Amino acid sequence: MAPTNPAAKTAVQNADGEAADIPLHLTEKVLHRISPLESARFLTVCKSWASTIFSRLARPIPHLFALQASAAQAGEAPRRRGAIFSLPIDGSNNELDPVMPAKLPVMPSHAYANHMRLSGALPSGCVSFAMDAVGSNHAVLVNPVTGAAQSVEVHGTTPSGAPPKVRAVAGAEAFLVSEFGDEGVSIRWRRDGEQQWRARKLPIPHKFSFSSDAFDLVAYTDFAFYAMEYFGFTFVVSTRAPPHMARLDVPSILEQYTPICGPAGFRFLQSCYMLVSEGEVLFVGPVLDGNKAVGGFEMFRLDVQGGRWVKVERLAGDRALFVSEQSSFSVRASETPGCRSNCIYFVTELGDKCSNGICNWGVYSMEEDKVLFQSSVGSPGKYIDARWFLPRVGPGLTSPAPSASATTSSAGQKRKIPDA
Repeated sequence: MAPTNPAAKTAVQNADGEAADIPLHLTEKVLHRISPLESARFLTVCKSWASTIFSRLARPIPHLFALQASAAQAGEAPRRRGAIFSLPIDGSNNELDPVMPAKLPVMPSHAYANHMRLSGALPSGCVSFAMDAVGSNHAVLVNPVTGAAQSVEVHGTTPSGAPPKVRAVAGAEAFLVSEFGDEGVSIRWRRDGEQQWRARKLPIPHKFSFSSDAFDLVAYTDFAFYAMEYFGFTFVVSTRAPPHMARLDVPSILEQYTPICGPAGFRFLQSCYMLVSEGEVLFVGPVLDGNKAVGGFEMFRLDVQGGRWVKVERLAGDRALFVSEQSSFSVRASETPGCRSNCIYFVTELGDKCSNGICNWGVYSMEEDKVLFQSSVGSPGKYIDARWFLPRVGPGLTSPAPSASATTSSAGQKRKIPDA
């Protein structure tokens, strides 16, 4: 990469304590040996370094947020712990590079912290936590790089008392909330540049085939949400007019994809992924090998006009996919250090008996039709859950504005989340 300003130099001291100059192209060469997020530690070295680092951070690249299995103990601050990992820059090994500990907020109590269940990740660079405590109706959004946090009301009080299913939407600042039985479906979303969250309750479509809490996969593109339910049928929610939900005239994905089945024959579509790449909705489903670990993937593209799912054998251009529960997206491999084109970077807990309790990551090559490798995230058993996300940090970047009931902090400051 050519230096931004070839004449620019960084002042340092030599062994004699005298000022010495390092050409900027050499400092850029040094910085490009580590991930952009890791280079943020050197923002305060000097203005020229800061300029180079901010230019790299302006193009976020995939990182992995991993949540530790162990929660805080008595006597410690009530917060969950986690870490942020990057892809190996040179792609020479199968181990993720640890970048930094995640900055997670202090919670009101240890019991409250233990009820924080990792949900997904949003385009704003936040990871989301759903509160599985009875009576809680909030999600907690956290920027794990800066520590900025926000509590968002994602659903109202449920008459049945059963907690609804809250799913982060791939490709949008949004949540789809499906409630138990026939109590309905609602969406919470905000468009680019908006501060406030919108909310809309949706009537249940006539062609609904199962309980309305059965949605697992949701993606957003071109002002529409696409949601897949238990039996593999796809529904669309348009936001151009007053939002409404309708089932697409498209066969169930289960007519082409054989899902993973767990005990009692339950289909594990939640182990699949829905995302948007180049404006098209993709379904990605894992295929198990003889050891019941991920042995490959099948991919299909939604053709709404043709009323069908079309099998995809190769990703267009130099695209690569990053898939994890409630957080999946595509990138250009040529713009992502350490990334290979036409590959699927996945995170999974699948193993013996469909779940081995270990958080694994791996790479599947569509061209070679094989998993290139699989490895645990960090030490085996240390992390229980992980999500791919695109870190956001830079000059002038602030956390999203809170809803009326939320309190936020300045970026980089830790703060206590109010009771939901």
